[in-house]
Amino acid sequence: MPVRQRGGSWQVDVRKQGIRFRHSYKTEDQAKVMLTKVEQAISQGLALPDPEDCNDGKAMTIAALLRKAHNRYWSDNKYSAGRLGIIESIIEFTGENRPLSTLNLELIDDLVAHWKGMHNSNATINRKLSIMSKASSFANERGWLDHKPKIEWLKEGKGRMRFVSQDEESIMYRVLTQMGYFKERDIFMFLVDTGLRVGELKSLKLVDLQDNKLTIWQTKVDHPRTVVLTKRALDIFINNQGNLHVPYYTLIKHWNKMKTVMNLEHDEQFIPHCLRHTCASRLVQRGVPIMVVQEWLGHKTIQMTMRYAHLCPTNLEAAVKVLEPTVTQAVA
Repeated sequence: MPVRQRGGSWQVDVRKQGIRFRHSYKTEDQAKVMLTKVEQAISQGLALPDPEDCNDGKAMTIAALLRKAHNRYWSDNKYSAGRLGIIESIIEFTGENRPLSTLNLELIDDLVAHWKGMHNSNATINRKLSIMSKASSFANERGWLDHKPKIEWLKEGKGRMRFVSQDEESIMYRVLTQMGYFKERDIFMFLVDTGLRVGELKSLKLVDLQDNKLTIWQTKVDHPRTVVLTKRALDIFINNQGNLHVPYYTLIKHWNKMKTVMNLEHDEQFIPHCLRHTCASRLVQRGVPIMVVQEWLGHKTIQMTMRYAHLCPTNLEAAVKVLEPTVTQAVA
């Protein structure tokens, strides 16, 4: 028989027209789907299908979908390990063989309740739900899922954005220098002055610099932008020949060592991304118009930049003067 059970798996074994295909699958449905694909390919003289592409809308499992989504969207970026950890925890909850057809709002509600029981914050739960949402879209676009469940996001508090003070910046510079982390010191100072995302450093090249203007071609929102470098940032960029990339694991390891020396090891918001907040806050506090700050940071929407609007210098005394009547009424 071309499909037979072997232990805890199902094996497809096809021998036709001098062609051999053999592979094992977790479920009988997956094996039968692959058998059909293999026999069709052989009869039509086509290349054999990918042994891993054993799923259709009925045979696909949630576990298989999540892993396919990870390979498609996140396997080659710095968030890969974190997202894979979340995916494996979801699979632990749903089980390896739960059919994709059961990915509905009831399951989403069960997951949210599970995460709340683990005391996850709403922000953390939303990050996990974003993986489910992306995977659902992936399945729906490829015809594996007839209907994408509409996910209800949990309300998040605005929270506090962490900025680096001038004193902290000086201490960072001194500590990194004393520890011999010269490349990381340059990177962190460069991020303070430019507001770039850590991930945007990887694609920078010396040819992207014209005078003191640096163009970032590969951005999070796929929209190139240009920033003007301070003298410090310009010196750093030129001295490093445009190469400011350090593996993210190494960067975080050295950041955490610096953080410990600064007695900030318990400050969860003191992370490299706060250097981007620092740049934004300094721009706003020093009177740069909010629309210019949006362009500088490369925010897709003004709402993202408006998070910093409360830092704008207020000049209420000057504002009220424009409302003062030019003619005063005589007092009787």
